[in-house]
Amino acid sequence: MDWALDNLPLLISLAAMFVGLAGSVVPGLPGVPLIFLSAFVYAYLTGFERVGGWVVALLGLFAALALAADYVATSYGARRFGASWAGTLGGAIGGIVGTLAGLLVFGIGAFFGLILGTIGGVFLGEYLRRQGHVQVGPDGEPVGSNPDDGGRGDWRRASRAAGGVLIGYVVSSAVQLVLAVAGIAVFLLALFY
Repeated sequence: MDWALDNLPLLISLAAMFVGLAGSVVPGLPGVPLIFLSAFVYAYLTGFERVGGWVVALLGLFAALALAADYVATSYGARRFGASWAGTLGGAIGGIVGTLAGLLVFGIGAFFGLILGTIGGVFLGEYLRRQGHVQVGPDGEPVGSNPDDGGRGDWRRASRAAGGVLIGYVVSSAVQLVLAVAGIAVFLLALFY
């Protein structure tokens, strides 16, 4: 019991880091920034004796890289596969609605609700934008879509944009997971060596 009380800051920091590890792949939980914050608090409480400033700075760099990777990967995935501002806005709104609906209504949890809501929001935003946006050529005929395809081209383009968001999310999660594991490893090495 005395050992646990003496090491309470370390135990709390490690618990927070493992929540951060889970949060690197589960939306809605803080990820790599939580690992950095818990290392910083531990280092501060212990006077930076076992975990020095260079470790905290390195974990801060990992947190910044994780945030950048999250933004760049999802944005690039969406843009690369054809998402517009409407798809991006739809994804943001769909993610919020999906998280709440998944958690409170459907019982599938915030994680799956967020993913499904974001993909559905991008799809719906893209589809509605394409339905309301018809370009007309110099001869007065619609350009870029075939009126005889029954809107299948719009569905295909919207599906492609939604798939890009999913691919971006997977890439972002992989990068964040690597940074989270590296952050915890650096912290543990600083503690024991």
